[in-house]
Amino acid sequence: MDHERRTGGRETWHRLREWDKAQSESERLAARLLPIEGFLGIDPSHPLGGPDGGKDVACKRDGKDWIVATYFPRGQQADSAIRVKFADDAKKIKDLKADGMVFFTNQELVLGMRVELEDSVAPLACDIYHLERIASCLDTPRGYGLRLEFLSIHMTREEQVSYFNDRDKMLLEIQTNVASLVEKKKPSSGISTVYVDSHQYDQLYHTSILGSRLMECSKCGEIFRASRSTLSTVSALFPQSIETVTCPECGKVQAFR
Repeated sequence: MDHERRTGGRETWHRLREWDKAQSESERLAARLLPIEGFLGIDPSHPLGGPDGGKDVACKRDGKDWIVATYFPRGQQADSAIRVKFADDAKKIKDLKADGMVFFTNQELVLGMRVELEDSVAPLACDIYHLERIASCLDTPRGYGLRLEFLSIHMTREEQVSYFNDRDKMLLEIQTNVASLVEKKKPSSGISTVYVDSHQYDQLYHTSILGSRLMECSKCGEIFRASRSTLSTVSALFPQSIETVTCPECGKVQAFR
């Protein structure tokens, strides 16, 4: 019950360490935390069981392929047991030719232990989410929902205030960015018009729609209107042509799609 809840983040810490759920639940928790931490392309392997070839979850970050392994026993385990599990997961991940390993565990890991584990898998990149780090992630506004789902810990009044403040800040940033983009894309009499150039190309090329539209220069950000002339409109009907436009501001040539 809420009135029995430990304060200062200790409730989250204790419930993680005394994990009493299945392996599949720890994999789901890891997969749900990954996007909060900046990982993309989250792809859980077999959360309901089955052979996964050594990977619990696959994901991407900074253009690299990462594979996630989870270790959530109940209670604190001996360092030797943690080393064995980590080494076994690392070997499987190396065999899969991944760029990096993300290790989620509900175990307490002192700094020296974390450095030791990371060094042991070099040159494989390694990111370890240990007990304290996972608890910290869950005790933030973006983690409150996951904390409730996986640990059944409700928000306090103070956390509710923090959650709504964080949400309102995010919505304001989205609104500001959208308004800026709309203003930038707004048609005006000052927008330059350039004509699309058509070039013969020796491979099949899928052209864009006929007519004209606003474009943004990929180099300087200039907004201009690209329009097909009669000649370029005709050439667009042939699959062996590629169309480009030239920015009137900086001269950057880019594809018209």
